[in-house]
Amino acid sequence: MGHIKLISILLLFLPCWSSASQIETQIEQFIKQVEYKRLQSIYPNARIEIGIQNKAALSYLPECDHDVIIDNQRPEAVSRTTYSLECRNPNWKSYVPVTQEIFIEGIKAIAPIQRGGAITPQNTGIGEVNLNTIRGHLYTSSNPPYGLMASRNIRINTFLTDQLTELPDLVKKGSNVLITAQSGAISVKMNGTALEDGVMGQQIRVQNVSSGRIVYGKVVSDSEVLVNY
Repeated sequence: MGHIKLISILLLFLPCWSSASQIETQIEQFIKQVEYKRLQSIYPNARIEIGIQNKAALSYLPECDHDVIIDNQRPEAVSRTTYSLECRNPNWKSYVPVTQEIFIEGIKAIAPIQRGGAITPQNTGIGEVNLNTIRGHLYTSSNPPYGLMASRNIRINTFLTDQLTELPDLVKKGSNVLITAQSGAISVKMNGTALEDGVMGQQIRVQNVSSGRIVYGKVVSDSEVLVNY
C-alpha cells in the first residue's frame, strides 16, 4: 500500500515536470537557434554563454497545447536579460531571467603604463575578456589604441577602453603654428604662436605674430590651426 501511495503522489506531479521539461527544452532551442546566432552576428568570433535562471519556476507553468512563444525583452543587453514566455492555449504569459556572458579578445596592458605615457604594441597584448566587466569601448586588434596616451595610471593586465585613453597633444603651448584663416573659397595664411596645448580637432587660442591679435582656431595638424570666418 505504501508503494501505491508513493506512485500516486508522483503521478500528481508528472504533468508539471513534463511541462517544465518541455518549456525548458523550447527555451534552450530558442537560445541555440536564435540568440546565439544574433549575438554572434554582433560579436563575431566571440565565445558566448547563455544560462536560464530560476528553472524551478517553470514547474508552476501550465502545460501549453502548442509551442510557447519566446521573446527576448532586452536584446540590447550584454549581461542580464529576460525572456517572455507566452502560451495561446491555454492563455498565459510568464517571464524567465537569463544571464549572458560574451567573451571577446581585446587589448590589455602587459606592463604598467603611467598617466601620459604612450600606448604602443610593446606595452600591450591580446587577451580574452568578459564584456560584462568592461566599462567603455574596448580596443581590439582591428581598432587598436596605438598612438593614444594613458589618461590615468594603467595597471598590468588592465583591458584598454576609451575611458583610459586620450589623444596626444599635437600642438604645444609656445610653439610656432601656421594660422589658416578661411572664408568660403578664400584662404589666408599667417604665422602664429600657440597660447595653449591642443589635441587634434580642439579649439585653442593662438596669437597672430604680425598683428598681435588673439583668435581661436581648430588644431588640424601638429603645425597648423584653422580659423573659419
